[in-house]
Amino acid sequence: MADLTGVPWNEWPARCEPRDQVSPNFRYYELTGSELAQRRGIPNRFASLAHARAAVHLCRNVLQPLRNAFGSFTPNSVYRSHALERALKGKPKSWMSPSQHCLGQACDVEIPGIATLELAKWASENLEFDQIICECYDPAQGANAGWVHISLRPPGGAANRKELLSYVRDARRGGFVYVAGLRESASA
Repeated sequence: MADLTGVPWNEWPARCEPRDQVSPNFRYYELTGSELAQRRGIPNRFASLAHARAAVHLCRNVLQPLRNAFGSFTPNSVYRSHALERALKGKPKSWMSPSQHCLGQACDVEIPGIATLELAKWASENLEFDQIICECYDPAQGANAGWVHISLRPPGGAANRKELLSYVRDARRGGFVYVAGLRESASA
C-alpha cells in the first residue's frame, strides 16, 4: 500500500495496488468497486491508463470534497467497464455504452442523512463538474430517494458543460424522463 495522494492525476502510475491511497480518504479500489460486478463475476478493471487517471481526477475533485463537506460515504459507482455497463442496463454484448462511467469520468453518490436534491444543489454550487443529474429522485419515496450522478472531464480535453439535469418520474408518461435543472418532478 502506497500513499499516492501527492502524485498528480496526469502522472498516475500504470501499475498500482488496490489499497493505494488516491486522496486523503479514498483508495484506488473504491474507484472500481461494484457489488453487481462481484455478484456476477464481471471484471471491472480500468480499460486504459487514461480511464484510471480520469477517475483519480474525479476522486480528488468531486469525491474528496464531498467527503470533506459531509463525512464518510462510499460511492455507489465510479468506473464501470463496458461489460458491467451492459449487465447493468440489460444490453447485448455488441452494445458500447456512451456513459461517462465507462471513461472514469462519473460517479453516483448517495450520502446517508443528506437529502438527494440538497446534495445535488450543494454539488452544483461547490464543485467543478461536467454534469450533475439528480437521478430517480421521488419525494413521495422520501428525501433520500435516488442518487446524484456527477461527471467531471479531465483537463486537456473537451470543456465541462456545467449541465444540470434531473431524471424524474413523469406522471403523464408513467416513467422516468430527463428534464433540465435540479428538481423533484417533470412538471416543476
